[in-house]
Amino acid sequence: MLSIAQFLSMQVWFNFSAIMPVVQGQWDLSSTQAGIIVATFHLGYVLAVIFYSFASDKYNPKYSFAYGSLVAGISGLLFAAFAEGFWSALLLRLLSGIGIAGVYVPGMKIVAQLAPPASRGKAMGIFVGSLVVGSGFSLFVSGILQNAWGWQGVIVVTSCAAILSCGLILISNIPEVTLSSTPVTLALLKKIVAKKNLLVNFSYAGHCWELYAMWAWMGPFMVYYFQQKGISDALSWGNLSASLIVMIGGIATYFGGKLADHWGNVRAIRLFIWLSIACSFSIGWMISFPVWIVGGIALLYGFTIIADSPIYNKSIADITDPEVLGIALGVQSVLGFSFTIISPAVFGLVLDYGHWGGAFTVIAIGTLVTPLCLRALQSAAIPVENNG
Repeated sequence: MLSIAQFLSMQVWFNFSAIMPVVQGQWDLSSTQAGIIVATFHLGYVLAVIFYSFASDKYNPKYSFAYGSLVAGISGLLFAAFAEGFWSALLLRLLSGIGIAGVYVPGMKIVAQLAPPASRGKAMGIFVGSLVVGSGFSLFVSGILQNAWGWQGVIVVTSCAAILSCGLILISNIPEVTLSSTPVTLALLKKIVAKKNLLVNFSYAGHCWELYAMWAWMGPFMVYYFQQKGISDALSWGNLSASLIVMIGGIATYFGGKLADHWGNVRAIRLFIWLSIACSFSIGWMISFPVWIVGGIALLYGFTIIADSPIYNKSIADITDPEVLGIALGVQSVLGFSFTIISPAVFGLVLDYGHWGGAFTVIAIGTLVTPLCLRALQSAAIPVENNG
């Protein structure tokens, strides 16, 4: 039930990216402005997630999940009704980000505490997979409905899914998780900012820098690619292909989490992060390549860029005391998503003054922080596993 509800909520995340090629023309937005609107959603997420993290350690996190979904859904309906340019879109996407912040971290805390340590990676992989498929599904909805219902129809359908998610969570019988009665002290906070936590969290930040720039711009990139190929209805084909590229990550997160249970966290992350970096360095320069080559690289990109995502969450859950797990996951999320405030806007800025290849390359360079942090963990012989 938790994963189904998250699937429904997360359709709000990239519904703006799904309509971006249309509203950019209608509202006369530059790529930089479009990237800033995407980044503002992440800003709203970061502003709210610490509040939800503290709340999920003290109160039943299912209610944060439900009310966050409701806020995200209502803000989306307001977007469909009232957004008419850069500033109105900016404000309403900020509100959507505040709502979605109530979904992911509280839900992750529920999964982390209910799953046994030996299978925690697999459980987190399934939960993150519902985020991935839900996010990508908004691109699928756009590809199917945008020509008939317009961009407003796409926003309404995906926003109503988030409101439905709220109802499902409120009527669900999710088991209670451990709530902390321990005051948050300096000693507890020091555990959250220990060296091993910081290295894991900065690894996650590099991952987020790459992931959310790619997810935000993959739809517009595929639309542009099909336009250059002279394919009719490039908007639908671009969004449909981008939805598959994103949603393949639903399989990848399950595989990545399961692999971490068997291989160990650092080894599994290293495999996926190097493959995704290689895709970031290359795909933007492939505009002239045949569809089957670009499609194959894009699917590999979509798989590897998200497969390691639950492993960072698992790593923090493995090394953090249960009484501050919600806060620890919140700190990880804030640090990671702080990078996502910047990367979509940087991508758009480079695209305005350069080329798709340059934009993707800048994202690849920023992601190199992740393997550097993994090397530091390995050099210091710091354990980040708990499989027992």
